[in-house]
Amino acid sequence: MHTKSKFLLIFERDQGRCVYCGLDLKADFDRFMMATEDHLFPGSQGSYARDLDNLVLACRTCNNLKGNFVPEPPIDPRTQRRQYITAMRAFIMGRRAERVKEFLKVTHPGMPDYQ
Repeated sequence: MHTKSKFLLIFERDQGRCVYCGLDLKADFDRFMMATEDHLFPGSQGSYARDLDNLVLACRTCNNLKGNFVPEPPIDPRTQRRQYITAMRAFIMGRRAERVKEFLKVTHPGMPDYQ
């Protein structure tokens, strides 16, 4: 008997999309390889780490941008999962916007419209 890994269970539950940015991680092999398990509540903060309800599918970019962020004021990821994910999404999108500015400075140096 072959049981599915936690990763595959999470991948299926979250329909192959990053829960934060919506990236389709099943579009092709390279996208699939960008898929990570993310701890809603970071293990480093004393969470219920590897429980399925604490794991979500995230692209590598969102997972890196999130780091070990925890919303303030505190939101319980178990009882307020939707609100918790929404707070994480807002944090990650803010970080993405900052990084896009850095990207544009590198890719379009000296062009004021991109600075």
